[in-house]
Amino acid sequence: MREADIRPQDLLDEYLRLSAEDAALYFPDPAALPARPCPGCNEDRPAPAFEKLGFSYVRCGNCDTLYANPCPDNASLSGFYEDSESSAYWATTFFPAVAESRRTAIFKPRAADVADLVRGLGISLQVATDVGAGHGYFLDELAALTPDLSGMAVEPNVGMAEACQAKGYKVFKGFSWQAADSSDFAGAADLVSCFEVIEHVPDIEGLLKSMGALARPGGAVLLTGLSGDGFDIRLLGARSKAVSPPHHLNFLSKQGVEQVVKQAGLELEMFFTPGKLDVDIVRNALNDDPGAVVDPFLCDLINDPDPAVGENLQQFLTENCRSSHMWILARRPG
Repeated sequence: MREADIRPQDLLDEYLRLSAEDAALYFPDPAALPARPCPGCNEDRPAPAFEKLGFSYVRCGNCDTLYANPCPDNASLSGFYEDSESSAYWATTFFPAVAESRRTAIFKPRAADVADLVRGLGISLQVATDVGAGHGYFLDELAALTPDLSGMAVEPNVGMAEACQAKGYKVFKGFSWQAADSSDFAGAADLVSCFEVIEHVPDIEGLLKSMGALARPGGAVLLTGLSGDGFDIRLLGARSKAVSPPHHLNFLSKQGVEQVVKQAGLELEMFFTPGKLDVDIVRNALNDDPGAVVDPFLCDLINDPDPAVGENLQQFLTENCRSSHMWILARRPG
């Protein structure tokens, strides 16, 4: 798999252009936004990292999480995601264009991996709640593997929520913390999943607590997202296209994950980074800007004409939890 398979450059560049315009429109003075402690360990020891689109990113002096500080609050972000052009472009243009390629490259293997992980915890998977379910593609693939599965979707976007409803899933039109107060959703799921959302929310502990509340006692809680320990995030910094405020605000370190999971009252079962794109992402960045990486040895490795070199480097990153794509598997105490 290559980055272009799931993020065609022309579509991604247009999405990032709209994001930059939206950032200036909705948050014209990022320095005036509320300051916050580390979204991982909750310590308040920020060290400047870089700036992007007027937003300051810092590294936590305790757990090394990378995060935007100051940062929009939940209320302002809700309005941004409901009304901004970049959010609309993602939902109506970008995602539909890559939906089928992502189904094959991402959702199908993801469902198989998740089913194996849940089975490995000794959990019988009968009810699954997907937070930020989108159009329900993950639930589709999981249901194909688990024919008796009862799928439940938590989705704030009205159009996407209706798409999930049309497929027969029980749907909560709103956010996870609201669904956790619903008698139909609270404590109901053997598995609560949330994919590529953790980097968007200012209150990660709150997200984890609400997911724990949606799980039954002993149930699994699974999140994926972008890690601040990851190769391309570390190497590219402000040049990374993944760093796109106000969409991506948090890049937890492994240590930050361990601490926030504990603070949320959950038990961490596994942390791993099965990413496949780090080397390709940095290679593409170097094609766009030869000065994106200054270390000549790393440049030689990344641009080596022998594909085995890049493949071996990517395998090393994956096996040593240094990919920027992380999986967090926890469970609600039983």
